[in-house]
Amino acid sequence: MNASILSAGVFAGLPTFGKINQPLFMKSGPGKKGPKDFVIVIGHADIWEFNARFKLKEKTQNSPLRDFLLPRLLEGGIGVYIMPASGDSTAERQGSDQILEGAMRVIDMFHLEIAKTNGKASLILTKKDVPVKPDPNHVKFFLDMEGASSFEISAEPEQYYPGCDLAVLRNFFRLGVRGVQLTHNARNRAADGIDEGKMAGRLSRFGVDVVQELNRLGMMVGVSHLSANGIFHAAEISTKPIVSTHQNPQKFINTPLQHSDAEIKAIASTGGLMGMRYQAGETPYTMCADIIDYVADLVGIDHVGVGWLGHDVGNPSPNYIPGFSKGPFPGGEIEKLTKYEQNSRFIDMLYARKYSDEHVAKVMGGNFLRIMRETLPE
Repeated sequence: MNASILSAGVFAGLPTFGKINQPLFMKSGPGKKGPKDFVIVIGHADIWEFNARFKLKEKTQNSPLRDFLLPRLLEGGIGVYIMPASGDSTAERQGSDQILEGAMRVIDMFHLEIAKTNGKASLILTKKDVPVKPDPNHVKFFLDMEGASSFEISAEPEQYYPGCDLAVLRNFFRLGVRGVQLTHNARNRAADGIDEGKMAGRLSRFGVDVVQELNRLGMMVGVSHLSANGIFHAAEISTKPIVSTHQNPQKFINTPLQHSDAEIKAIASTGGLMGMRYQAGETPYTMCADIIDYVADLVGIDHVGVGWLGHDVGNPSPNYIPGFSKGPFPGGEIEKLTKYEQNSRFIDMLYARKYSDEHVAKVMGGNFLRIMRETLPE
């Protein structure tokens, strides 16, 4: 890792960013820190388990957040969980083929579940909701959308009133959604997903309007699964940081889905970040740490975070949950760890590579928190 780039936090042409006054980590004593000393942010957590437990007949399974997910997050020291409230893939809508209906149902499910937690979980809605220090008794959820299809409407604006084609997006904002990933893999009205080809089209006119409205409302612009030209276009027009919450550099996984160096630089040029993603059977934690090093060397330590560190031992067997969308996981070593063990192992790897407390804090969550403060409404 290039120490000068790491300490500077920039590469040629990138802006620098002011430091947050409050601490991102808490000193628990001499020696290196552990998961509960940091504000840990998981950048993208699919909701298959969350949705699927509701399909089970046993009433003991029907409070997935309160009874299953939340205890594991608290034990693991996770402070913020970015979770897709819905998306362009049916798995994110509890299997519904009705995009808007499915999105509304999932968002309602989140609100009902959070209300059951007796104050141990809440939504991030404004800058003041973004945590500044670890809280061992509370997890904050950031509702994202994995694709713009849920708020497309078929009518032309002039048939109703100016700007009505963004009416559903604004209503999602009113319901607590604070981020939109422009596409999943497929094309939608806003842009071309990666299924259309690595260098497929730029944003549509509607896609440009969406980015501008996200900026105005104070919502995070997500570019995972988007074509490279779509990423470059979003970087050109967005006045706020753009974020790829869960993709890796092509240097490590050579598929069109992953990001080229040019894409990573475009994202970073807006003040945004790339969230490293553990992929079962493909990216051991040593490679995940290599990815953090690589992005920090390429664009600076301020522009990389943790998107996902894998399913934990508490994640139920796919065979136990009817309709579980992904099928059996490889069941490797990582999937047998608790959330705390996963975070602890990864933090130890960063310390072994001579990261400072400040840099570990940024990678494990501080960079995501900074972007939330720069993006969200007052």
